[in-house]
Amino acid sequence: MGMSHESIHEHLLVSAQKWACTAVDAYLEEPIDQDFAVHHMAVAVEHASKAYLASIAPVLLASEKQPSVDDLLVLSGNEDKTKKGRAGLKTIGGEGAILRAAQLLGPEHKAPAKLKELRESRNGITHMGWGQPVTECRALLAAGIEHINALLNALSTEPDGFWGPHFEACTALVAQAMTEMEIRYQAKLRQAREHFAETTRRLSEVEIADLVSSLSALPTATPWWPLSVPTECPACGHTGFASGRDRSGDYGEIWFLPRHFGCRLCGLTLTRWELDLAGIGGQILNEDEEPDPDWEPDFETY
Repeated sequence: MGMSHESIHEHLLVSAQKWACTAVDAYLEEPIDQDFAVHHMAVAVEHASKAYLASIAPVLLASEKQPSVDDLLVLSGNEDKTKKGRAGLKTIGGEGAILRAAQLLGPEHKAPAKLKELRESRNGITHMGWGQPVTECRALLAAGIEHINALLNALSTEPDGFWGPHFEACTALVAQAMTEMEIRYQAKLRQAREHFAETTRRLSEVEIADLVSSLSALPTATPWWPLSVPTECPACGHTGFASGRDRSGDYGEIWFLPRHFGCRLCGLTLTRWELDLAGIGGQILNEDEEPDPDWEPDFETY
């Protein structure tokens, strides 16, 4: 008897819920068990990502490396045609599942900046234990909760049903982590403004205008991100550059996905979650173009 499309994704979602709620319990208890909190939240994110993939099509759980025929039979609901059945199943790894889920959530979904760190910390805990400050633990848990909530939304599952009695604690935990980020972000803006004021203190308005026009014309060097788009600096208000990558959308549109911002005038640099706070988000680059009636999505990029 093969396992149904529904049972795979429901089984994984129940597992994700168990690990996630255990993680929040470990964070809320006194004294905090940070090892359990971070490790269990990372497992929950992996299982929730796999639940989302399975809800679309169980074969999306197939390994990134060449999956075996038995793996594909099990994942396509033909377990009875295999010798070992589900017991011998090898699926996609945790990191691959999270990346695959993030791609399917679409370019408008920005995975929390600390998500990769959550996974890396889980691996570190498995081998060496935690030993990091509580604020860092909170930021990692918040990233896990945010990502799971995005997956729940895509699965049409109510977050309060998933988190149960932990729902309010999770909402507060995310807000608390964001508040700390907001404080650090505002401090960066203040330092950049002070730097700009100090740099231009002895210059005339004409000299400042010349400085602005010459420096604004130069993108900040970020060789690892191929695209740069002129963007207003949230600190000094002049033109800086957001750097990132492009990606094809479902309807022939080309998205610019920012990953870094730099301003040569005030020295401000922003990455991942700071871009969200600055309101520097994804944008469509070819909005003015006529849609191509013959365009088909390039599935090789997914």
